[in-house]
Amino acid sequence: MRRSDLLLLPGATAVWALAVLGVTAGAAAAIAAGAVLIALVLTAILLTGGTSTAQGLFAHVAVVVLAGALLFPALLRHSGTDTALEDAAASGRIVELTLVAGGDPAAPTSGPAWSRGGLQTMARTVRGTVRIGREESRLPASVPLLLRADGAAAEDLGQARDSDHLLVRGTLSASGGLLVLRAHEVTVLGRGGPVGHAQELRHRLRAEAREATSHLPPDEAALARGMTTGDTAGLSARSEEIMQRAGISHLVAVSGANIALVLAAVLGPLLLAGVRRRPRIALAGLAMAGYVWIVGDEPSVQRAATMAAPLLAARFAGVRASPVAALALTIALWSVLDPVTAASIGFLLSALATAAILLAAPPLGRALVAMSGERIGETTALVLAVPLVAQFACTPLLILLSPEVSVWAVPVNMIVGPLVGPSTVIGLVALVLGTVLPGVAAVLFTVAAGGAHLVLLVARTADALPGSRISVPEGTAGVLLAIAAILGLALAIAGRRRRLVRWASAAVLVALLAPTVGRVALPGRSSPEWIVAACAVGQGDAVLLRSIGPPARAVTVLIDTGPEPEPLRECLDRLGVQRIDLLVLSHPHADHTGGRAALSGARLPAEQWICPLPEAAGQVVPGPAARAARTGDAWERDGLTLEVLWPPSAEAAQSAAAREDGSGEGDAANDCSLALSVRWPDGTRLVSLGDLEPVAQAELEALDPGPTDLLKVAHHGSRRQDPGLYAQLDADLALITVGADNTFGHPTDDLLDLLAGTGTRAVRTDRHGTVVLPAEDPGAPRSVGPAR
Repeated sequence: MRRSDLLLLPGATAVWALAVLGVTAGAAAAIAAGAVLIALVLTAILLTGGTSTAQGLFAHVAVVVLAGALLFPALLRHSGTDTALEDAAASGRIVELTLVAGGDPAAPTSGPAWSRGGLQTMARTVRGTVRIGREESRLPASVPLLLRADGAAAEDLGQARDSDHLLVRGTLSASGGLLVLRAHEVTVLGRGGPVGHAQELRHRLRAEAREATSHLPPDEAALARGMTTGDTAGLSARSEEIMQRAGISHLVAVSGANIALVLAAVLGPLLLAGVRRRPRIALAGLAMAGYVWIVGDEPSVQRAATMAAPLLAARFAGVRASPVAALALTIALWSVLDPVTAASIGFLLSALATAAILLAAPPLGRALVAMSGERIGETTALVLAVPLVAQFACTPLLILLSPEVSVWAVPVNMIVGPLVGPSTVIGLVALVLGTVLPGVAAVLFTVAAGGAHLVLLVARTADALPGSRISVPEGTAGVLLAIAAILGLALAIAGRRRRLVRWASAAVLVALLAPTVGRVALPGRSSPEWIVAACAVGQGDAVLLRSIGPPARAVTVLIDTGPEPEPLRECLDRLGVQRIDLLVLSHPHADHTGGRAALSGARLPAEQWICPLPEAAGQVVPGPAARAARTGDAWERDGLTLEVLWPPSAEAAQSAAAREDGSGEGDAANDCSLALSVRWPDGTRLVSLGDLEPVAQAELEALDPGPTDLLKVAHHGSRRQDPGLYAQLDADLALITVGADNTFGHPTDDLLDLLAGTGTRAVRTDRHGTVVLPAEDPGAPRSVGPAR
């Protein structure tokens, strides 16, 4: 690599960072950061005088200033669009706007079963006129949002397909930084002319691919199509989660690697056939354009295609262009032309992995050859280095998505790598032949699905091994820790010949590993002495309580079962829970009782409590007699004491429900939730509030429950809370059992602000996953499983 190849990289990286900052924190933050950056570089130029270093710095500043002239207006337009839509969400006014569907609408896969009605798809707004309430305004930029529809609107949305233009009328809300548009009316706007015909052909190709894979197992069929066209309809959430933990989630979506495979599949045979350079390059370019048209506007594909275009053009002209310079040009162009795409997860991961492969893989390969005493060849070393550097480059960003890492991610990528290429190419051939030879396409897809099956088998095997789910701090702390570890490893490899570096590396490894020997294992073994566990079961409750002592003899209580059996079963397996001494079904709603089928065999509860409403008896576990618990009832075993705080009777719950304002549930079940006080011999106390609404919470407050150490917040963190009760409980730590990307906006900012006002730290299953509170320090929660 020549030094000139790197000239554009610093300026492009700075512009990219400003684009990401502008999209995530606002245009003002990006402008301020840009001004600070330029001021620092100009100061350095003044200090270095007229040297070549100063001239180089000035050139980089010029690149940033020129790009900023295009970037900052784009960011201001993006901020203006965001502000207009967020204002509409805050006011609750009806909006009418045009969207472009980002995928085929499908039923939601997160949240409890009863909340999965209707259809949803990611979409982007179209720049232009929008009606908000009775007023017309103009959206100056395109921003992403989640489009959801129920009832008749869902039927209309079901007619839409990927990339269709939609006229939508509905209401906006904000959920976790994502705008959600709940449609009341959806109209699919037809597109005529060449664009419409091309889009129709694209949809037909995808439909034929689904037909050709309809005879295959759903996961294998979805993965075979996903590696080919990005169409993963039918892939189970469990398989997708396992692949994410194994570090191969990029296989379920078309990525930049697919572009490389397409080019190789075209250029290789043409080269062997003796086709001359220019026709060969032209055909490869046409194939790439056709593939991009088939798969759609995936950010990683857009990045790869934009990078490949100048490389192909240069080769067509007889010039060998620098891939690093092409990558720098690509990220600079997308940053100024479409900051939202440049800041998307797909684009970030794709660009970071590519940069790491181009810049870090060759020197790491040489280092591996040297460290092995040349027993490893250069080719083998490069094969090892490529997945290593790609994984390391993406790890900090992946930690933001899920605060856990797997020691098997790199080995898994190395094992499945030889399977992915042939399966993808075979799938592409099947896609092309499917229009004229559907039988042959079905056979080829079956072969590709064989590779997909092996990929899934490797991922599932890795997921069952020790070290597949190592929890790390979430958010900024986890990112900084990952960056520090990666930089430390890089410095150790670079300075490996220095004695001081070798001794320091050994000392760091001893310091890091000695306290955790035997703990880098399956999550269930990572904290054997827990007393509380909040299972990540989606939008629902499943909280385990355990007495202090050896796990084999510990008393175990389960409060609620979550919405479905499988997530609860997985949590019990993960934590090594083999028996349930008491099951508490707080109230008869499916997100609290829907998973009870997981409690069978040895896990059949010895006793079970239900709330005193008559309908609660219909949602119990068959077998042990259910007891309707009321205020004052108690249950005590060695090392664990439970007391019912609420309700005193079914009539009290019904009275509280009748006085609620805007509950929206339509029954008394929430206010019949069994509120429990749990105590351990060392004095630790937990209060669980079920789904109590404000009136019932106020009634409980009047009973003077007193302060507590730990709190399971009411109703998944909804806005309907009684501040007085939370002030009286004055908990140190709050558990919020809530589903990732749920459509209710839980936990709400109101609840989080309420907890912050009482000095209560929050732990959330949608971010922290399955969490255990260790017996030795219940205030130090540990994540032991993925968020759901």
